[in-house]
Amino acid sequence: MASLEQAFGEVRRALEALHPDLSKRLGEPASAAQITSFEQETGIRLPDPVRLLYRQADGCNQGDGIFGGWEWIPLEFVSDHVAELQISLESDRPDEVEAMTLVPLFCADGDYLCIRHTEDCGKLYHVPHDSPTVEPVVETLAAFLEQFVARLSAGALVFSQFTTPRGAYFSVSPPNRDYWPPDFDQPGSGY
Repeated sequence: MASLEQAFGEVRRALEALHPDLSKRLGEPASAAQITSFEQETGIRLPDPVRLLYRQADGCNQGDGIFGGWEWIPLEFVSDHVAELQISLESDRPDEVEAMTLVPLFCADGDYLCIRHTEDCGKLYHVPHDSPTVEPVVETLAAFLEQFVARLSAGALVFSQFTTPRGAYFSVSPPNRDYWPPDFDQPGSGY
């Protein structure tokens, strides 16, 4: 398995190969000071793999679900999504403290891909909006990125550019709910 930096480099190259504007949708890397500020303001210590991911790029432009239909949440909006997710999970399962450990990194149509800030591995969990479940879906962020590149390479994801009064955006087909949890098995994808 590649390191997170290597996997992210492959993501960037794969996006650029598909469309020159796709990699431009990635935010500028978050600085160590921005990450520290986030942690101090929220009381959430990000696991090292998540810190490293945000040091590669600080999410995507809002509205772009370029990670296989998932919108990568910029650091400045993560705490808003944390609050929304906690309210949702606590209303469905008020006796569980699990909601307090989840930090959403990716969102799509009310669903989230989260990490637990209490785990240092960067394992991703799927939290669907229509079910109070929290299921592990991939062991590491690097494996998630590798799977994304494998899907792109196999032509399993198709990107379309569209324009709204607010600007140009990208969408992907099939949408995330058509293929998540992962069912794509490609040599070298980590699955």
